[in-house]
Amino acid sequence: MQPWVKKKGLMRQTRYQCVLEPLEREILGNMSSAVAEALIERAQSSPKDELAELTGLSSGHRDAPEDPALARLLPNFEREGDEEFDGDNSLLRSFHENDIIKAKLTNLQVLNTALGPDGGVEVTLSEDEAHAWVAAINDLRLYLLSDGDIDVSPLDLETVADWLAFNQDSLLTALLD
Repeated sequence: MQPWVKKKGLMRQTRYQCVLEPLEREILGNMSSAVAEALIERAQSSPKDELAELTGLSSGHRDAPEDPALARLLPNFEREGDEEFDGDNSLLRSFHENDIIKAKLTNLQVLNTALGPDGGVEVTLSEDEAHAWVAAINDLRLYLLSDGDIDVSPLDLETVADWLAFNQDSLLTALLD
């Protein structure tokens, strides 16, 4: 992968561009699909709450995911040692988890749209899309390094994790330039 480059235009918005290798594009697409499927499965498995449906409130799981990779993407709202009130974390999770999942899926969709359906390797992003790309790459890294079920063959996990870190750092550098 070439580093991300910031392209300023006189008549157009600033854009961010890079060129991926075909294998990099394929791995990004596969990883994005795997993480999206895990998040969708989590959202669809949430218990139904009749009161929430009547009031239009979002309602999700009350307990953290058992899968360590999903638990990394959807951590508890309280840290160990924080002052606790009975059920606070469960209540916060049930109110906000589906919204968090929706935001993560939106970021992954931006990544997939930028990769395009035709197998192109040149990626061009607006500033808003670049922020979503950074967030999506972060989620892919978290999922991958938490032993998420992602096939990155023929490469090993550390190589892919390092490449994702370079991708993210390169785009952040371009954004801050």
